[in-house]
Amino acid sequence: MEKGDRLARLTEREKQCLRQWLQHKSAKEIAAEIGISYHAVEKRLKMARAKLDAASSLQAARMLGEAEGYGQTIARLPDLPSRTPLLQPVFTRPLIFGAITMSLVAAALLALVTHHAGKTTASIERAFVTREYDQQLDSALNNLIAVAQLDSDGEIILRVSAGDQRFLAPNSGFYWQISAKGHADFPSRSLWDRKLRTSDRTVSAEIVHYDSDQFPNEPLRVAERGVRLPGSDAEWHFIVAWPRLPTGH
Repeated sequence: MEKGDRLARLTEREKQCLRQWLQHKSAKEIAAEIGISYHAVEKRLKMARAKLDAASSLQAARMLGEAEGYGQTIARLPDLPSRTPLLQPVFTRPLIFGAITMSLVAAALLALVTHHAGKTTASIERAFVTREYDQQLDSALNNLIAVAQLDSDGEIILRVSAGDQRFLAPNSGFYWQISAKGHADFPSRSLWDRKLRTSDRTVSAEIVHYDSDQFPNEPLRVAERGVRLPGSDAEWHFIVAWPRLPTGH
């Protein structure tokens, strides 16, 4: 199916979410701005990705943006004003040299602007990809919190499995851990005989993201959140860690 045909299948609501996504807004921010639920935003983005056959919400948003004329960061340099040919031959050579000089200056300026715009575009794209990756990490963390509870001894247990099978395979690179002072650490099976270090910074109800090089040759992206569980005076640190995105992405 042609790109234009796929874009025509988008509803106005799906386009609205994609335009907001292209403005660096999260799904929660979009939901608050247009007055719908966070899950409704996620559903619209998912439908848009499917209709456009896009691998990510970023790619779908950029496809719409290109079609609607957004995202042009390089302004076209104005044409040089036309010059009326002079009749005196004595002025011909200086004019040629002047035109060459101006052309070289214009080319240098265009190269500088293009280089800067390319770096800016790459930085913005990486920020989008990182944000989307962190949102997937947040989803796994919130799912872990949702299935956790205290047993009769005040220790943490899970009502059901955390879901992703990669949390079960030893040293898979996908880990979770629940920790609290005065309590035994509760790690995912994938950690095997290892433990994740909790963050030195103060962890609150807001999710904290950071990079970790705790394990050799295994750079991780970590999401951590502090939670007060009903019936417990301890602050439980919920941690989910995944392989860090490659530098080139």
